[in-house]
Amino acid sequence: MKRCVIWTVNLDSRKTRSEGRKISLKFAVPNVRLAELVEACKALGLEFEVEEKKYPKCWWEEGGRVVVPKTKSKIRIMIDLARKIAELRESKRKK
Repeated sequence: MKRCVIWTVNLDSRKTRSEGRKISLKFAVPNVRLAELVEACKALGLEFEVEEKKYPKCWWEEGGRVVVPKTKSKIRIMIDLARKIAELRESKRKK
């Protein structure tokens, strides 16, 4: 099965497209952490592998990536993950 790599940078609203953001700003979330990305993968029921690596364009920043099976388009998976991260942050804020 095909897999796709999703970096924390790909979902970060503070990044520009040229810095690595892959989804529209209206879906993107600021300051995405690897732990949140992992939590979102679990919440969506995705199989995933975590890799603590640095994104090449911003190697000095913390981050990482997950490798997930490609069940739909990569952009769709990233939007779903960003929405889930926003939802999880909102539920934590309410507690």
